[in-house]
Amino acid sequence: MQQDTHEVGHHDSPWQGGGASAARPASSDFGTGENTAGPGAGKSAGAGKCALILEGGSFRGQFTAGVIDVMLEQGVDLPACYGVSAGALNGLNYKSRQIGRVNRINLAFCDDQRYVGSRALAANGSLIGYDFLLFDVQDRIDPFDNEAYRANPMKLFATITNIMFGTAEYPEVQDASLDIDVVRASTSLPLVTQPVELNGSLYLDGGVADSVPIEHVLEEEGYDRAIVVLTQHRGYRKSPYELMPAARARYAAYPYLLDALSTRHERYNEQREHIWAYEREGRALVVAPPHPVTVGHVERDASKLLELYIAGRQEATRMLRQIKEFAER
Repeated sequence: MQQDTHEVGHHDSPWQGGGASAARPASSDFGTGENTAGPGAGKSAGAGKCALILEGGSFRGQFTAGVIDVMLEQGVDLPACYGVSAGALNGLNYKSRQIGRVNRINLAFCDDQRYVGSRALAANGSLIGYDFLLFDVQDRIDPFDNEAYRANPMKLFATITNIMFGTAEYPEVQDASLDIDVVRASTSLPLVTQPVELNGSLYLDGGVADSVPIEHVLEEEGYDRAIVVLTQHRGYRKSPYELMPAARARYAAYPYLLDALSTRHERYNEQREHIWAYEREGRALVVAPPHPVTVGHVERDASKLLELYIAGRQEATRMLRQIKEFAER
């Protein structure tokens, strides 16, 4: 739930391949035209500033939840956050400054079929129970503070994938209620959720086109540096998408989406090399799990989720001085 609608990698940076394949056509301008600037148009806004980038990963976002809770407790504020999939959900709660909320919800409902599972599928046509999450949880059980969200000057952008073009778009989530469909689109995993329609176009999970939008943030939006929270350990390498046969059957009418899905592992692994290069240059500070993560996309074991949340808190605490100095320099 950004601005430029062109794919990442179309700029003069030495970094290429972070976003969707250059063979695809550029997608149309997102929404009503509020975020239609071309590459580099936002550079003056980001100049000299530090952004926060949050990778997705479904329940692996528990690591991110631990990291951002420590940052909130320690008063680490940043001017912009770019969230992908579960990272966008974490970004919502970082901007609303609701410490512990993501962890509470995941622990309380990880084994609830209304949240993730067959009841959600029956109710929404998607494995993720968006109606339950947005209406029962967000409005009644563990309310989201949209007033605090709007009052925070930090900007939140969510990465989404245009399924017609297979490219990433980055709309701003200005209001968590009015723009909630942008967040839904960012978290809509292929095959197990329905595409989300936004202004006449269909969208799926942002990670398909741009898993960790560091090139977009540093090169196109012009931020000086970024704190990057990953949900896989440093040695992780993504494998080819195992469900490509099913995807080819389901999305036969969307060849550019299929190309993005089939090449995602290559672009992801190359993008991580870019992240390490930015880190060596002093333009990225990476917070990543210290060990391989065993939590899956769907995780019913609350104890494993709690352990991952604690791991995020511990890593953020260990790196706290670095995080503060990097954010403030």
